[in-house]
Amino acid sequence: MYFAYAHAPIECYFAHSARDFVVQELPLYDFSGSGEHRILKVRKKNLTTFELIGIIAKYFNLPAKSIGYAGLKDKHATTTQYLSIPAKNAQDFHARFNSIAKEYDIKLLDSTLHSNKLRLGHLKGNRFFMRLKKLTPANAKKLESTFIHIAQNGFPNFFGFQRFGINGDNYLLGRALNMQHSAKSTITIYEAPYLALLTELVPELFYSPSTSTKQKRAMREFFISSYQSFLFNGWLRARICLSAWVRDSSVKDLQEFARHYATKPSKLESSFCLERAQDACATTLCARFLQSLPKAALESLHKQSQAFTLLDGDLCCHYPHGKLFTLDIPTRAECERFFHQGFSPTGALSGQNLKYAHNLARQLERNFISPILAPSSRRYAWVWASDVEYIYKPQVAQAELHFSLPSGAYATSFLEQILKQHLKSQSPTQSK
Repeated sequence: MYFAYAHAPIECYFAHSARDFVVQELPLYDFSGSGEHRILKVRKKNLTTFELIGIIAKYFNLPAKSIGYAGLKDKHATTTQYLSIPAKNAQDFHARFNSIAKEYDIKLLDSTLHSNKLRLGHLKGNRFFMRLKKLTPANAKKLESTFIHIAQNGFPNFFGFQRFGINGDNYLLGRALNMQHSAKSTITIYEAPYLALLTELVPELFYSPSTSTKQKRAMREFFISSYQSFLFNGWLRARICLSAWVRDSSVKDLQEFARHYATKPSKLESSFCLERAQDACATTLCARFLQSLPKAALESLHKQSQAFTLLDGDLCCHYPHGKLFTLDIPTRAECERFFHQGFSPTGALSGQNLKYAHNLARQLERNFISPILAPSSRRYAWVWASDVEYIYKPQVAQAELHFSLPSGAYATSFLEQILKQHLKSQSPTQSK
């Protein structure tokens, strides 16, 4: 139940590469033109944001921590983003970037001054371009209608595969790291090898005397954030499963589904299951959730017609920016407001001082909450694409998708929902 819509898969080819995937950062505000920080608009190819920062720090003789950035950009793409460096250290920055360009695929596009250092999250969103190949006219027509439909109606805000590493198991390392600091955690047969692997994995980062405390902390935070993301994705899978059942089934069928699937064991409860078992876990947990509801509550859910079902007690946030609020009851008026992008429910990124959902929403969400020694937050469960443009070139059997997404949303997750295909990490992907 990973996919939110019921259309058939679309056959085409997407190369996750700098030529076919382009990202342009959209600043949250206009820069002032004066101040103690120089804003650099930089285009890079085949580099992570952290690699870019390291290169600039080297050429400007700066500590990396003095360089500000608003967002992390994909490595396997052509990306444009904004960075800030102290203006006092920015002498001859054009000459220095000319030197950088001779060795790396990095280009300075523009610069200005501003009063503040850029901080993570200080961006409106991102503008994307994706080129899809080997597209027949029939599939091109289906792609166009699906692309526009999902952009308008929204899609689940899953963390993309990039979050979990080449093998998709960074979250297990994150859980193992978290367990080292929590006496309440229990090691399962699935996780024990990962806990042992920590003493072998990239030892220079974790245990080498030459590695700074800051570097070790950054790597630990990276893996733990992957674990937080994994739990969020698991919860969102369950909500997508629930929404599909509610949308496509009668109340009587919902009761039958609940009785049938609720008896199946949930591997998630015993092992925080591997990625391949998440869909089965979501199905089991949804069934148990529905089984606990009286018929009147099932009838109320069934009356909702939008793609994502709202629950009593959902902790929501005004969209695309705003404050959190609790949705006491998803009335028809509230469902309409959600449909028209007035707000979106949020899911938990487990951690300290977490703000919880309430009532029915919390009843399902609590299965995906873990005591993680890291800051907590909430993330939009459902987002929308804007400013969409579709171009089909039949002479080369290619389509070009242009669209904008809010900060934190993954273009690859949007594409997965459109194609109804899973993309792979760090490799070209062909739908099958």
